[in-house]
Amino acid sequence: MGQIRKSVTIDAPAEAVFALMTDTTRFGDWVFGFAGLDEGPERLGAGAKFRWRMRGHGMTLRPRSEVVEFDAPGGYEEEIRIPGIVRATLSKRIVAQKRRTQLSWALDYRVIGGPLGVVIDWAVAHRVAERAVQRSLERAKRVLETPKAVNAARSGYQRQRAVR
Repeated sequence: MGQIRKSVTIDAPAEAVFALMTDTTRFGDWVFGFAGLDEGPERLGAGAKFRWRMRGHGMTLRPRSEVVEFDAPGGYEEEIRIPGIVRATLSKRIVAQKRRTQLSWALDYRVIGGPLGVVIDWAVAHRVAERAVQRSLERAKRVLETPKAVNAARSGYQRQRAVR
């Protein structure tokens, strides 16, 4: 069984971080490898179940997730299953600090396959999972800290009309 624990400090209020974490329509903005939501609610809550697509390394996987613990705005825990490949528990915790928020993820997973699964985990799976967690956290930070783009029609370069 593998374990990955990572965290990031974000210059945003805890409510904004929690809103991003639970808005399934925005998963494509920050979840590494996310390729679409097949079914599920627009906003996660206690007991929410959802199916989604994940792309990476030339493969498309179809994880099934269920929120098993929900503590707004402190975080939530979800069980993730990729049939025949992985079973995992992902705990997302949000801690408000003075002016920032700490977002921590703890992923506990098991590659299915007995001794062969252990070898696959040692050779490949741990690095892939660790990279996915790290990149997702970095992207969440980037999404929340990037100011919204100003409408280009209102500011910036405007074409000058010819005078006759």
